[in-house]
Amino acid sequence: MRRTRQRRGDAPGRGAAGVPRSRAAGALAPAGPHGWARSRRPPVSSPTDPAAAYGRLLETFDVHGASDLVVELLDGGMSVERIITDVLAPAQVGVGERWESGAWSVADEHVATSVTEAALAALTHAARPRRGTQTRHVAVACAEGEWHSLPARMAATIAGATGEVRVTMLGASLPAEQLHRRLSVGDIDMLALSCSMPTNLIGAARCIAAAHDVAVPVMIGGRALGGTHDRAHAIGADAWAPDASSILTARPELMGRDTDIPTEVMLLDAVDDAVVALTYDRMLAAFPRLAAMTAYQHARTREDLGWMARHTAAALLTDDPSIAADVLTWLCTRLSDFVPASVITDTAALLAETLEPQAPHGAQMLRRGIAAVDAGTS
Repeated sequence: MRRTRQRRGDAPGRGAAGVPRSRAAGALAPAGPHGWARSRRPPVSSPTDPAAAYGRLLETFDVHGASDLVVELLDGGMSVERIITDVLAPAQVGVGERWESGAWSVADEHVATSVTEAALAALTHAARPRRGTQTRHVAVACAEGEWHSLPARMAATIAGATGEVRVTMLGASLPAEQLHRRLSVGDIDMLALSCSMPTNLIGAARCIAAAHDVAVPVMIGGRALGGTHDRAHAIGADAWAPDASSILTARPELMGRDTDIPTEVMLLDAVDDAVVALTYDRMLAAFPRLAAMTAYQHARTREDLGWMARHTAAALLTDDPSIAADVLTWLCTRLSDFVPASVITDTAALLAETLEPQAPHGAQMLRRGIAAVDAGTS
């Protein structure tokens, strides 16, 4: 049901587009704002609108220019925290929006992200955290299945800047059993978990259970959690982190609210190919003109059916139908030049009907998402 396009999956594949230029080590000046020291370099003129300047460099995929800019901002007196929160993070939001709207391909999104990864590395190389009394040891990790590690790395950099906490970055998509093994060493006081994609909330719940098994409290943040603590609490987290600085707040109390993942959620998260195939056949019967799609378009449409099911799994786990509604709204927007929104929602209804014998609660959750989309488009 689509034009030819590519969609980001839940697999890795992002590589560096370039390596930032090396910086002179030199002597280090006294600590600057937020405890970061700056190398003694000749003064440089910083742009009046750093975010806009960085955005222009990102649009042209200028890895060296982007790296130079963030170091110049640091030399000009801007704190690492502000460079990340006011320049790098908003730029990455823009990257995601361009991909979601179809203005950029997956390849464009990957290259732009690699530019920001290089800029963050250059910024870290050019500065060092203030030496202080580290009272806690925080592990920062991405939920199982979550390969978007840049938000977690930004948060780890900001939290480590003060010298108040020791931060260990555990990387992208850490399997729950491996996380359990690391936390069982006993030197971690808190786990800060990052989750960007709603479909990875199931993996996040597994990671939370693993941490709780060794009495480590969990604070979770990221775009997948939405704008409130509801989803965080639903998957058993001890605290919700609305921003990176939340890591510096008091260690949350271990609530021990482990979430048992229902069988229906696991079924939806790994939806059977036969379910997708039957839904697909029903869709073609309801909308015969879609049979004229190319082989590539047919394959991508089947993927979207699986994508709907996985979002429904996350919605069911958190009792939040907006997760299902959001993916349907996104598909309606992306495919608006090809099919009316009703084709998307009617196909989702066929998926709910196909799922119902095995996942009745999931089918009902998907219908709640469809109703929300229908209400918004009517």
